[in-house]
Amino acid sequence: MSVAPFVEVSAARKEYRSTGGKILVFDRLNFSMPQAAFIALMGPSGSGKSTLLHAVGGLERLDGGSIRVGGRQIAGESEAHLSRWRAETIGFIFQFYNLMPMLNAAGNIELPLLLLPLGPKERRRRVEAAAELVGISHRLRHRPREMSGGEQQRVAIARAIVSDPPLLLCDEPTGDLDRATSTEVLEILRTLCRDLRKTILMVTHDPSAAEFADRIFTLDKGRLDTAGMAA
Repeated sequence: MSVAPFVEVSAARKEYRSTGGKILVFDRLNFSMPQAAFIALMGPSGSGKSTLLHAVGGLERLDGGSIRVGGRQIAGESEAHLSRWRAETIGFIFQFYNLMPMLNAAGNIELPLLLLPLGPKERRRRVEAAAELVGISHRLRHRPREMSGGEQQRVAIARAIVSDPPLLLCDEPTGDLDRATSTEVLEILRTLCRDLRKTILMVTHDPSAAEFADRIFTLDKGRLDTAGMAA
């Protein structure tokens, strides 16, 4: 018996409108990934990688087609429903961390939990557990400006997993890090996939980063090549 994909994009169409007319990003694009897979999405700048990632996360609206995550159709959902769904289902990790500068690490990690019906004690327990998982427990009282780039990205990963979402969407998560720190962050992501069965879709320009994934998809000129295998 075949297992239904955890993420399934069908006949996706996305275009942007500008003063010069319409710009087609992709049309009738299809791809799927099973649960607990780690997929790297590569391609040249402007190919639509981040647009596709954001569409899977409900941050971008498609102009056609459908997206299912965990069997749920998200295309056409109201923003109110999408907000709650994202809080429960998606963990976002970005290149520039997007941490709140006035909050310490614990406060930043806790932010997604404020959208859920949890008391302070349970929120604190989850923050400490997520911080320990990514090796940042010793910096919980420090603010972003007091931490290195690698430490800030660990905080961002802890924030992404603190609500235990099944899907992590990563947009150039190592793009602002040196090679050694990048490797540490990618090892964390691979562990989250293999040990905690997180499904991970990662946009990257870096072939070395892509090698940490199970498979490599390439998006170019609106076409998606899903034949690539990581080393």
